[in-house]
Amino acid sequence: MRKRLPVRLKRSPGIVLGIALFALVTYLLGWSTLLAARSIEIDGTLRKTEITSYVLNSNSTFHLGQPLARVDVHSISRRLSQLDWVEKESVKRDWLHGRIKVTIEERLPVAQFMDQSGSIKLIDKNGKVFSVSRYEQLDKYPIIKFANNDAELLTAIAGFVQVLPSDLLANLESLAIRSPEFIQSVHSGLGNGHLIIRWGDNQEVTTKVKVLRTLLALPENAKSKLIDLSSPLSPIAK
Repeated sequence: MRKRLPVRLKRSPGIVLGIALFALVTYLLGWSTLLAARSIEIDGTLRKTEITSYVLNSNSTFHLGQPLARVDVHSISRRLSQLDWVEKESVKRDWLHGRIKVTIEERLPVAQFMDQSGSIKLIDKNGKVFSVSRYEQLDKYPIIKFANNDAELLTAIAGFVQVLPSDLLANLESLAIRSPEFIQSVHSGLGNGHLIIRWGDNQEVTTKVKVLRTLLALPENAKSKLIDLSSPLSPIAK
């Protein structure tokens, strides 16, 4: 027997049309290939092949051709955040072009050090450690020697390196930190040729640099081997 539509639906064709449209949109978004992820676009990094491969091979729930509405962009974002050289990531659906858009912000190194296994590691501005990977010209990043490379020391040294003037970074031979209150550097071409500078902590570095330049301008300090700026108002040169 043929079923009849309820009287209310007969009198309200808009409701029937609305239900049909909802079903159609649901199908198009969740099942149809018309709105599928046909490609991946990578911005913000030159490592496009690596990121594309990582997205495709490390996430079993995503594949090209999958309806965009069913792509778990949050899962992809979480996986990308596990890459130690990625500082920030954004994963969005591009409905207009049928693609997944990934934007990457890489960590920028400010210094390097050798870990206990003998591998070179890099430090970013926030004291985060990440692998060397594709970074070249490592000699432009100062080498740091740690008493122990815990988070507190990493943060302290990263903050120090960022405010050190470029000329002092350029002639920096080595940098050591025993505690957040004891930072020491060795510079070539200053004083007797290899000047040791004890900075104390990473506070008031601008003031300490001004005091350092004033001291080095004095003839009696021309051959100094060590300058202690731990207390910039009472510096020591010898």
